[in-house]
Amino acid sequence: MSSEVMEFMVWLVERVARKFFDGNKRLAYNQLKATGLWEHYVRHYETSHTLNEEYLLVDIKECLERHG
Repeated sequence: MSSEVMEFMVWLVERVARKFFDGNKRLAYNQLKATGLWEHYVRHYETSHTLNEEYLLVDIKECLERHG
């Protein structure tokens, strides 16, 4: 994984942790992995890193709700 992709994913974990998991980055990371979102955002980095934070968080919230 390139450093650009890793920086984006760290940024994403931090935002997800703050929004949905009371700042718990480990839990946020685990949920992104468990739902397949981690792989999705890595695979589609070229477009996903251009999306704004609000859009990404809405997308992630919907996925988390579908997965319980």
